This record gives sequence, C-alpha cells and structure tokens, in this order.
Amino acid sequence: MGRTNLKHGLERKIAFARGELEDAEKEIAGIRESLKRLISLKDQVRQTRAIIAAAETILRADHPGWTGKHIKPKRHGTWASPFRSGEQGQLALSILRETLEWLRPRDVAQRMLEDIGHDPEDEATLDSVSRSIGTYFKKYEDELVESRGSYAKEWRVIR
Repeated sequence: MGRTNLKHGLERKIAFARGELEDAEKEIAGIRESLKRLISLKDQVRQTRAIIAAAETILRADHPGWTGKHIKPKRHGTWASPFRSGEQGQLALSILRETLEWLRPRDVAQRMLEDIGHDPEDEATLDSVSRSIGTYFKKYEDELVESRGSYAKEWRVIR
C-alpha cells in the first residue's frame, strides 16, 4: 500500500512539473517572438529617424530659419477634432447664418478654427475639419443648406 501511494504521489508531481514546463516553454516562445518584433521595431525606428532628419535637412536648406517645433506627431487613420462631439456642425451652420453668403467648407473651417484660437499653420487639422464640414453640409443638403457649383461647392443656409 505504501508503494501505491508513493507511485501516485510521484505521478502527480510529474504532472504538475510537466504543466510548469509547458507554461515556461510557452513563455520562452513568446519572449523569442517579442525579441524578433523588438529587432524589427528598432530597425523601423532607425529608418524613420533617418527619414525625418533628411526631410528636416531639406527644409532647412530651402528655409534657413525653419524649425519643426510646430509639427505635432500624427498617426495614420486617427484624427481628433478640436471641437466637441456634435458642436462642429452646429458651429458651421451658425457661421453660414451669420455671413448670409455662399461659402466653401474650407472658408467655414478657417473661421471656426480662428474663433477657437487654433494654430493657423496646422494645415492637417484645417483639411480634416473642411472635409468633415463638407460631409455635414452634404448630409443636410436641401434640408438645412443649399449648394451651388460642382467642384469645391459653395454652401449657404436655406432661408
């Protein structure tokens, strides 16, 4: 009877040890994969820094006083509006109401960004806000606003 308990106890220990071994091997494999990813990321960082340095050198050659301090990091596919949710369309409509004239979405966006004191050199935000306003106007065409022209449409509030 003692041998059976000993055998059972040792088999149980072996089962737990094998479980620990599998976990450790999985973790080692994960670390190896992370290391491969780390190496490729380091190469990407090195290459991206070289591209940035080259572009800055070209800009400084053409514009000696140029500094890149006004450039904010951006990621592909992301954009954060400087306006709260739902506020942008309403502000665009209020600007159209105030002016009582035909305006392009870019003109509306410039006025909106000036009103909140946004950086006038930030072309990316201006372009994004312009596209967003154009889409908003298109959504409410013939309900709230009317347009004229085919390319770079001008818009005004329906009276």
